[in-house]
Amino acid sequence: MSIEHQALSGLKWMGAARFLSQTASWAVTLIVVRLLTPSDYGLVAISTVIVSIFSTTAELGLGAALVHVPTLDRQTLARVAGLAMVLNLGLGGVVALSAPLAAWFFDQAELARVIQLSSLHFVLAAVSIVPQALAYRDMNFRRNAAIELASTLAAGATTLLLAIHGAGVWSLVLGSLAGATVRAAMFLRGQTVWPVFRLSGVKTHVTYGGALATSRLAWLVINQTDVLIAGRFLTPSAVGVYSVSLHLATLPMQRVMSIVNQVVFPTVARLQDDRPRLRERLLFGLRVLGYVSVAVMWGISSIAPELVVLALGSRWHDAIYPLRLVSLLIPLRMVSGVVSTTVIGVGALDLWNTAINLVVLPACFLIGVRWGVNGLATAWAVALLAVLSTTLPRQCARLEVSVRDVVLTLRDPALAGGVMYVIVTIGRTLLNDVANGYKLPVLILTGAAVYLSCLSVLSRRVWSDLRRLYAALRE
Repeated sequence: MSIEHQALSGLKWMGAARFLSQTASWAVTLIVVRLLTPSDYGLVAISTVIVSIFSTTAELGLGAALVHVPTLDRQTLARVAGLAMVLNLGLGGVVALSAPLAAWFFDQAELARVIQLSSLHFVLAAVSIVPQALAYRDMNFRRNAAIELASTLAAGATTLLLAIHGAGVWSLVLGSLAGATVRAAMFLRGQTVWPVFRLSGVKTHVTYGGALATSRLAWLVINQTDVLIAGRFLTPSAVGVYSVSLHLATLPMQRVMSIVNQVVFPTVARLQDDRPRLRERLLFGLRVLGYVSVAVMWGISSIAPELVVLALGSRWHDAIYPLRLVSLLIPLRMVSGVVSTTVIGVGALDLWNTAINLVVLPACFLIGVRWGVNGLATAWAVALLAVLSTTLPRQCARLEVSVRDVVLTLRDPALAGGVMYVIVTIGRTLLNDVANGYKLPVLILTGAAVYLSCLSVLSRRVWSDLRRLYAALRE
């Protein structure tokens, strides 16, 4: 089987699993968000940022390094596994012990216990990093898809049951741990590697992984600075509203990008020496991603007022503006995310782009937080556009791809999406006196029909691209 066919097979299996898990996740989220308070989500948002920062440090990019190298031997695997275990258990202990300090900084006493319980994620990562990397390296996407689905369902079921029984913030914490436990256990049933605590022979992995981890860590800190700043200057309730609105806006992106990145990274690693072939596959993938992402994300933005009130309830009304604004820019961020993953896959790490993000995003968030949740959302949008205007050309140059070609993958979907947005807005005005329960389905169906019609007129290749993808997935 060719590399492209393996990649498409991966998209098929991961896509099917993600569709099912996405459906379950959305259903659970829409129920749980009505049972918990914005403050519960605010505490978990802050805890998640802190744990994620230290988790990225502890992982040290070792998993990606194992996927990237051409050959592996059991001795090296054992030593990488030993290093991963030491780093995760050590930094997990640091997080648990320093939790009271974080609670003092954010002036939230309960935050300490939330962080301490969440630090159990490090124990699970300590034993599963290497087996997970080997599974991705082997491109056994069918098995990986089953693991992703099982872990998501376990997390959702646990969260829902605990929330129904009044566990509050702990339903979110324990639900996440349940999903991570199932994930780790299933990966461990694959290729078990017993750790050896010696560093000799792992220099190549540490060098590549360390550079990647530095980039990822900086990127994570930069992109979570909004939550950290919000946690310091806003109330937990406001942090909860902001984090939930961004979660809803970025959830489709996170789900899709997690599939794409798991498939793209090992695929690009195999194609890194064949740039013309890589370029053609990249642009095709970006076009298809553009067709779908604009339809979904601009559709969500256009119906945000009805969606928030009907799905979340009136106490989440302040989430409407962030959801509308952020959703509009998610397709652009998804395209840039695929380009970034491709750059990493060919081994061309660029810390200069990370430095630009490090300066621009926190500065925008510090200004925007003065105007509360809406100010932060606006700062997020302004910062993203400012950063991409600088970083995307550098990334495209490393891939020998034209910026114009990348941008054009969103041109036709954006035009069709703009027409859809206008028609949905007019429809909302005409149906002003109709209840949201009836109005929302009408707006969704109208928007979908307008988008597909306009896209068919604007883009001659849309249906041929989709038929090509469908035919490849059937093989």
